[in-house]
Amino acid sequence: MQMTEGNYLGDLLKWEMDNNHSREIVLVQAGQNLAMGSVIGKITAGAVPTTGTAGTNTGGGTCASVTGGPARKVGVYELTCVAVVSGGGVFTVKDPEGLGLPNAYVGQAYTNPAINFTLVDGTPDFALGDSFKITVPAGSGRVKELDIAGIDGAAEAYGILIAGIDTTDTTKRQVAFTSGGDAELQPGDFVTGASSGAKAQVVSISLTSGDWASGTAAGVLVLDNQTGTFQSENLDAPLQSNICSIGANSIAYNPESNAVAIVRDAQIVADYLSWPAGITENQKTAAILQLARKGIVTRSDV
Repeated sequence: MQMTEGNYLGDLLKWEMDNNHSREIVLVQAGQNLAMGSVIGKITAGAVPTTGTAGTNTGGGTCASVTGGPARKVGVYELTCVAVVSGGGVFTVKDPEGLGLPNAYVGQAYTNPAINFTLVDGTPDFALGDSFKITVPAGSGRVKELDIAGIDGAAEAYGILIAGIDTTDTTKRQVAFTSGGDAELQPGDFVTGASSGAKAQVVSISLTSGDWASGTAAGVLVLDNQTGTFQSENLDAPLQSNICSIGANSIAYNPESNAVAIVRDAQIVADYLSWPAGITENQKTAAILQLARKGIVTRSDV
């Protein structure tokens, strides 16, 4: 029987400044199954609102159809009317750092790598000084596999995982519960749906309010080894019937998890990097250049 040995960290990593400097603990987004050497991106920008927030405007128009682009910056984009036109108008656009972007014209879709929107005319017309703000919130800071098509910041290479990690656990499930009984549910207990007959083992219990003694416990159960389908019903446990109530069947539980990544000042062998499916050679080259800007440079495997 032929056996294939996987890569080791020593194959990929040839030098680093030191563990405390070059490495960083990162929080890997749920639903990721990443190999050692995976190139990761960091979620630095959140979802933008679909409309801009109007200032104390004279005009009755709106800022609609807002979407973020791959080059969006976290912070506030400011739009200001600088030219009045009947049924239209011209607005300046400044990014969160105060840098000017191309002007926006009322009634025309504004398309930019940073931000996109459409200024819609209303009654009365826009007046000089009318304004809108579009706020791009900060992202979660979690990391995930490099997302070339992403617009949340993860399209840029942030670092390299030093070990594989799987946050796609498909056996565990979670469900919110209320109305706790006066017996305390424990990890390891089995619960049974009073109506459905579905069964599962409790892995963990997170209380968000109340307590068991007073019958007011509420929170989230993490379950494993579920058989059958729960419904809106009471759950029975060995210590007590109707120990808690749920509103629906459990859902997949994909926990986030900490991992360690090389994020600066190291030497690597690029042949041992792990890339997302479908990435092109040009995209790999661009990502390697992004890593190089962080001091993570490539060398030959000698």
